[in-house]
Amino acid sequence: MAMMGYSRPLGETAMAITGSLSTDETDAPQAHGPDPDPDPHQDLLALANKTVLESQALITEIELLLRELSTRSKKLASTGVPMFLRSLQTSHALARQALDDLSPCPSPSLSLLPDEAFLRKARRKIDTSAVDVSRAATHWAILKRCSSLVAIHQAFQGSAKTTRGEEISRMPSVSARQRELMHRTLKQQAKVEVHVVASGSEWVHVRTLQTDRLARQMSDAGWNWGQHDDSDEFPGKEEDVVLDEDEWGDVPLAKQVKRLIAAAKLHRHEYRIPRLRIVLPNIGDENPDINLFLGQLSRMDPAVHVTVEVQTGEFLSREPPAAVEDAIRNLVGCPLEGLTETLNLDHSILVALASDMTHLRVVSERGHSAATRAQIEEEARHEGGLMAKVLYPILQDRKLVCTPEAAEHFHHVLRLVGTASECERGELLVPLPLGSQAQMSPCNEGREAFRARFRELSVHEMPSAVDLPITVMAECWRPDSLQEDVDEGALPEVALDVVRHCGFSAAKLSVFMYGWRSGNVTLSCNREVKAQFRTLVEMYRRGEDDYGPLIWGVDVARNLLGRGAGEAGLAQTDISRTGVCDADE
Repeated sequence: MAMMGYSRPLGETAMAITGSLSTDETDAPQAHGPDPDPDPHQDLLALANKTVLESQALITEIELLLRELSTRSKKLASTGVPMFLRSLQTSHALARQALDDLSPCPSPSLSLLPDEAFLRKARRKIDTSAVDVSRAATHWAILKRCSSLVAIHQAFQGSAKTTRGEEISRMPSVSARQRELMHRTLKQQAKVEVHVVASGSEWVHVRTLQTDRLARQMSDAGWNWGQHDDSDEFPGKEEDVVLDEDEWGDVPLAKQVKRLIAAAKLHRHEYRIPRLRIVLPNIGDENPDINLFLGQLSRMDPAVHVTVEVQTGEFLSREPPAAVEDAIRNLVGCPLEGLTETLNLDHSILVALASDMTHLRVVSERGHSAATRAQIEEEARHEGGLMAKVLYPILQDRKLVCTPEAAEHFHHVLRLVGTASECERGELLVPLPLGSQAQMSPCNEGREAFRARFRELSVHEMPSAVDLPITVMAECWRPDSLQEDVDEGALPEVALDVVRHCGFSAAKLSVFMYGWRSGNVTLSCNREVKAQFRTLVEMYRRGEDDYGPLIWGVDVARNLLGRGAGEAGLAQTDISRTGVCDADE
């Protein structure tokens, strides 16, 4: 933000900014007031036509985004895009209806000028539609500068239930009914709405606040206009100067940023607090006092990265991609964004890669368990199978590793219940230790021999970019090395509490501790394990920077088919006991 070299008497700066401010201004784009044009009918007709055209252009682009998202996301409703589109379509229909009502009648004999009451009603309808479309256009223009969209207009709660309870308990003589109402009020007041982008690591909050209204709010909160121009008392740029919060903390925009910060700290992404980007498209950098105030917002909490964007800043000055297709491609993002170059495979992934249900056209039999039958039917519903289609793209072009404990447990389970083909696939996928039958495995005869034999054991072609066999790491993770890892900074202190309280078996724990220590993503079909680690890290967090293992959950899972339908019941019992069916080990 540029420092402007001028000064004015106390209060004159604020008056210069707010002089033309009307008493009913809001944070939203302003609707048209009474028009002095002698032909209000034509004025309304032009506004309705403009709103129809603008909304239709927006609808076309949002529909394109929705189509692209539908190829990636199973839960489109959670993205907020369908609701955003429906809102636009409603505004478009409203403007379209008003345009039809105002358009001249095709028959001259029936053409009558609308009366004043009709025009007032039409103006209210058009103004509502125009404001909504203008707001949507502003948000969409900002979103087109972002990438990897998660959700539009996502609501987050900014206060914990216990915090609200403590606040209410300090209020004297409050009845149970009043307590309940106060709880609801505080909960609603703490709610914030943002666009979630960058795969969840950034929140974008858009405020269409005008400069004059912000100046009025700053004055009402007690801002000392023109008192901060002394370069000796306040050296450096406006954004580097720290002021007493008593001077600016009551400004509504500051209160909103406080709520956003509180919400961000309650809703972490991959253990980290999301970055906050506050976008003010109607605020410039011409006024030093406003620049100074906005600088306070970015430093409100050292634990949260807050960026305030004004219309002359880099973010808004940078044009979005010229082609809407490019902007939408950026918003849709890469479905595999966040995967590391090396993937740590847990037991459930090894089982899925070896399972007959993944590689063969299996027919459900009476002896199969309900879970196995469901997985067989799921594969049959998808042409060309499902599990291989889901897994192979994730595994491509990455180094695949597993821990010695995972490999040992995997082969133990295969020996217990695996079919002959599952056992052979397992030997190909995860090399056995030296001194075993590994010397006879085709994987020791070269990559081509491995792929040729694996091809014979599957009806699905394995992409050449899948780097198999899997590398078994040489070193085991040892619980007695945990304190040393923490002391050396390889793991955060919270790892001590997580290991102590997780209740995981040694084999399961070794998999995720290796991923945690190495920083590599652990791939798992276990939908619950990521949530378990997140809960444990938050429960025992010792600092804002504590983090847990990176876990990529695969939405599809496969058990081992097991030796023979007649043995399926025994097989499933053994699998459940050893963790294969649940993918827990």
